[in-house]
Amino acid sequence: MLLPDFPKRLEIELASACNLRCVYCPRHYMDDLNGFMDTHLFKRLIDEIEPHPDTILVLHRRGESLLHRDFIEMLGYIEGKFSTVQMATNATVLDEKRAAAIIKSCTFLSFSIDAPHLYEKTRPPGKYKSVEANILRFLEMNRAAGNPVSTQVSMVKTDDVTEEDAQVFEGVWKERVSRIRVYEEHSKDGSFGSLKRDRGERKPCSMPFYEMLIYCDGKVGRCNHDWDGEPIGDVTGSSISQVWKGEACADLRRQHTTLKITDKVCASCDSWYPEEGNQGTGKVVEND
Repeated sequence: MLLPDFPKRLEIELASACNLRCVYCPRHYMDDLNGFMDTHLFKRLIDEIEPHPDTILVLHRRGESLLHRDFIEMLGYIEGKFSTVQMATNATVLDEKRAAAIIKSCTFLSFSIDAPHLYEKTRPPGKYKSVEANILRFLEMNRAAGNPVSTQVSMVKTDDVTEEDAQVFEGVWKERVSRIRVYEEHSKDGSFGSLKRDRGERKPCSMPFYEMLIYCDGKVGRCNHDWDGEPIGDVTGSSISQVWKGEACADLRRQHTTLKITDKVCASCDSWYPEEGNQGTGKVVEND
């Protein structure tokens, strides 16, 4: 695979803290996630990314980004700088001010929610009616602005979720959002990226050649399935470009190219993506 001079996709974790305790979340296998990215670090990273406006910028990972006290300021700093800005949120604190900031600065927003009859069991202590009202208000504001943000609702499919449950979910949102995604539970056994299904012959993963993940403390991970691996870089003392072109990333790429994978995170992961940019499993319904 050809290596671009700069990551094509960058995930920046604004917060590792979260206000929900979703029953299927990989957070259950980690000690303590309560961090927030330093706002000055965030702005420095954005300054480095800005000369690459086609970089896909993703502003979430292990926590709820909207909990960051400087969330609106951070989104204001990226406004108009990138062609693609993506986020996911549980929508529990999605008020009008945060919604307005997202509509000005983002191009895609995914709402993490489940079917109404499952939600309060699967996403405690969230309250379905409150979250639904927040989402509907956002959708109304987005329509009034000319729909600059493409919207998605996503639901996790576990062993306890039936096809009928998924159909109820789709029915609730079919006429409201751009896209519906029902995806498989990951990390049921604590192995991050574990799909627990046979994907056939292992192939090189495109992610080391395509994406970089920056945690809220500036440490660098492998991809969106790397929740607690040994960091492969640190942008608090280096630039994004230095880490991207550094030996740790180069070694990881060699492992995938040769399929002699010794890296602990990648070796235990079966969520590898042989096609660049294809990050996702499960059923997707497009409504546009």
